[in-house]
Amino acid sequence: MNGAGTTVGYAAVQMALRKGSRVIASAGKTYADALRALGAQVTDYGEGMADRVLELAGGRVDLALDTAPVSDCLPEIIPTVGKPADVLTLGNSAAGHELGVRTQFSENAVHDPSPVLGEYARLAAEGRFTVPVARAVPLADWRAAAELSLSGRPGGKLVLRLK
Repeated sequence: MNGAGTTVGYAAVQMALRKGSRVIASAGKTYADALRALGAQVTDYGEGMADRVLELAGGRVDLALDTAPVSDCLPEIIPTVGKPADVLTLGNSAAGHELGVRTQFSENAVHDPSPVLGEYARLAAEGRFTVPVARAVPLADWRAAAELSLSGRPGGKLVLRLK
């Protein structure tokens, strides 16, 4: 999984592990230890990632999920799987279409998340499913929170506190 340090990636790692999958994740230092504590094997993203993933996996992986913000990483991910259609990107639809990678808007992509939302809401309420929260911000400071979010480096989800 590429982009496991993103909020969506972090959630996807937990979901895959919960289903019994072996997860090899690329992430930066901010969430690498937390992802390892969940049970994922973690490597750095960036140049050479494909080789590191193949080494950790002992060969090609079955599927790859790209949750990273739009970047040029798809050519690095494709060699880790059997064929481009074994990759799903959530962030780079244009490159995905060009490379034969599935995208969140593909015909065979899952479009209705409602069957799992209740289950994961329950797990979150029980403390058994989390997302990285960078900070809680008073609603009055929403502009600062928006600026931090738009910076591309909020360090996790920003939560607006109503009180």
